[in-house]
Amino acid sequence: MKLSREFVRGGETVAVHVESLEGDRYRVRVGENTYEYDARALADGGVRVQRIGDDAKGSVAYGAGSAQSYMLRVDGKTHELAAPQSRRGGGAGGGADGTVRAPMTGTVLDVLCKPGDVVEADQTLVVVSAMKMEHKLAAGVAGTVQSVAIEKDATVDQGAELVVVVPAASKETKDL
Repeated sequence: MKLSREFVRGGETVAVHVESLEGDRYRVRVGENTYEYDARALADGGVRVQRIGDDAKGSVAYGAGSAQSYMLRVDGKTHELAAPQSRRGGGAGGGADGTVRAPMTGTVLDVLCKPGDVVEADQTLVVVSAMKMEHKLAAGVAGTVQSVAIEKDATVDQGAELVVVVPAASKETKDL
């Protein structure tokens, strides 16, 4: 598995590349720096990460995203990683396919759309509370809401499909 993303932190765009090695080991390149980590999933949705070669006990990290940013909480401190303006709408809360998934287990605070609604790529469709933070989730694509699988006050699991938006281009293609 290889994953590459760009984030804005402190006004600068930083490229992050993650490559799976063997087992629970990963190579992470942040800008020009490369690190290797052992990462193990925890039952509560967190991840215990330890830099390979470190004598430290490691850290516990939790993450949640929206179309505009990714919030990362490590050892009690929260960091916000924003998506670059040119890629806005493709964050962790919504995919390029228009499916909005829960970034982590939480409670639905609000559902701001219904089937048939025409929505913009960065429009907030669902608000989820997780890790004592409010996460505004968008589809990442403009289009028409096809389905809404949740209600206000529902508990959702990480990765659960919340809303599906049919991208505007796909809808036009179907009509041809």
